[in-house]
Amino acid sequence: MYKLRNYQQLTISRIVGAMREGKRAIMVQQPPRTGKTVIMAEIARRATLKGNRVLFVVHRKELVDQARQTFKRNDVDMSLVTMGMVQTLTRHTGTIPKPAVILIDEAHHVLAKSYRRIIDAFPDAVRIMVTATPWRMSGAGFGDVADCLIPGQQMGWLIKNGFLAPIRYFCPPSIETVGLKLKANGEFDEASVADAMKPKVFSNAVKMYQEHADGMQAIAYAYNVASARHLADSFNAAGITAAEVDGATPKEERNRLIKQYREGKITVLTNAELFTEGLDLPNVDCVIMMRPTQSLSLFLQFSVRAMNPREGKTAIIIDHVDNLSRFGLPTDERNWQMAGEGKKKKTVAIFRPQRPARIALQVSTARAERPVRFADTLWPRKTTTTDRSTLMWT
Repeated sequence: MYKLRNYQQLTISRIVGAMREGKRAIMVQQPPRTGKTVIMAEIARRATLKGNRVLFVVHRKELVDQARQTFKRNDVDMSLVTMGMVQTLTRHTGTIPKPAVILIDEAHHVLAKSYRRIIDAFPDAVRIMVTATPWRMSGAGFGDVADCLIPGQQMGWLIKNGFLAPIRYFCPPSIETVGLKLKANGEFDEASVADAMKPKVFSNAVKMYQEHADGMQAIAYAYNVASARHLADSFNAAGITAAEVDGATPKEERNRLIKQYREGKITVLTNAELFTEGLDLPNVDCVIMMRPTQSLSLFLQFSVRAMNPREGKTAIIIDHVDNLSRFGLPTDERNWQMAGEGKKKKTVAIFRPQRPARIALQVSTARAERPVRFADTLWPRKTTTTDRSTLMWT
């Protein structure tokens, strides 16, 4: 059975408190890399210990396999647990044993029709929906599916207390994202990104890595498979061992490359949105962003991938696509809210300081370094709650 960290115990206590207050649909925010599955495994253990059935819902097969192992290690009575992908469960609601508790992982997806069918099929079940980012690009809130929102600890607190590594954040000028076309779902259009991504950006990615993270094991997020392969080729040409993995990579080959990466035989692993949710790679010390995104969820998943703590470690994040201007630093304080505020408005307010034209920000836990053209940024020009005694401008 797992020994819970103090912030995990606090989150579970708040969930139990909400249930005692009569809440039946609880949204829980827990930052990436802080043990969301362990929290759900403890809830499942307590529920099954009293003979209650549990339904656990995820959206990817890899997450099912990992969660099953976590539940077993936490002494959950698996005979009372139904676990599966939403795509499968939504087609078989009539044959699923009636659950007393529904646990939904990566619950920012919960507004999708497939999730709603599961929720509607079991109206009497307590729903506990866990996500790192209760946020949708559409601006839709979660009031239709949740009674309350329980926020987790802020990133700064987790870093200060040793649960996440501090970061240095570099944002070199690489591509202009202001004029990029958007798809219907609000994300950047891949063809538009490809047109903006000049060959020198790939060579600059290698150069920046050599300057700021040389020798560190890195994960690089590219905007498509071709760019992920191109980036891996660029690193290999510079004598840095790299490999590319994508959704079409055969499972055996993917597992072999991941194993080599874990063993330190591969220094840089490039991918196109494969290593976001779920997969445990504890030896990542550097993240290279070559994919611009409009999704706060993806941005935080990218960033925190490098923040597994280790004595003396400072994670390096190199942002070649100006995600910083859309979301601030991953360590910025965020005020999560359950209610949406309409199209293009989000379920989170971000408190962050104004940035000067040339930036080198030290916030005790994070450092952002880049030349910035102010017209290209979206920093709010309002008073913030940031303690300026923690800021050091250079």
